[in-house]
Amino acid sequence: MGSETLHETNGDPDWVEVWDQWFVIPEDGIGGYVRLTIRPHDGVSWYWGSIIGLAGRPLITVLADDLPLPQRGSMELRGPAIWTETTVLRPFEHLTTDLEAFGVAIDEPTEVWDGAFGDRVALGLEFDWDTDGTPGPSPVPGTTGYRLVGQMHGEVLLDETRWELEGVGVRDHWWGVPDPTPTWRAWASRDGEFVHSDGGRLDTSDGLDINAMLRELPTGEVYPGLTVAGWAPAGGAGRRHARALLIDDRGGGWLEILR
Repeated sequence: MGSETLHETNGDPDWVEVWDQWFVIPEDGIGGYVRLTIRPHDGVSWYWGSIIGLAGRPLITVLADDLPLPQRGSMELRGPAIWTETTVLRPFEHLTTDLEAFGVAIDEPTEVWDGAFGDRVALGLEFDWDTDGTPGPSPVPGTTGYRLVGQMHGEVLLDETRWELEGVGVRDHWWGVPDPTPTWRAWASRDGEFVHSDGGRLDTSDGLDINAMLRELPTGEVYPGLTVAGWAPAGGAGRRHARALLIDDRGGGWLEILR
């Protein structure tokens, strides 16, 4: 399982360390995530942050792939038009994420991969992630780490407007060399309980075409009873990465696809 600290690379040039926090508010069709990827052999850190469904905007996103490596065990990073810090206050129980950055509001998510961007917006996040301290296994094949499920609460500042948000929160921390096989993973809530789906299908019958979803990033009902509320794509190291906020009769969740 490991610890809630930064780890030393094993020397493999593909070794990375990832801190990943997700949340969903299914009754409002709102969700978001923040992800810090530390790439010691490239000498950089990536930071992705996205909000879907807030203020009537399909996607608000911050994508930075040229931040410095963390210093002295801290997870505070600064770069042009971005400051962020991830802080573990109580290991496996309480973590905070803060962000001050300029991002973009995008109407068509596929434009992220085409190099086009939308309206510039000031985005601030102050999120707390509370869990019961019971970690599960790493959600990513080939890596060491853990997943913690609980609640997220905090604030979003978009330009001059502030929102308070509270919802189901999941945070993943993993390190190593991830399996290069194309994979997807998701989680959802069902009647107050949590359903984990990693490395397999969602809880549907055969017929959900994951490859077509990645090409087209469709919204609306993509399978009987399964609705995509929005997409938050990103990319790096020559691969496309996409996340979809899902709403169904279980509540809400996220789908992640890497190709």
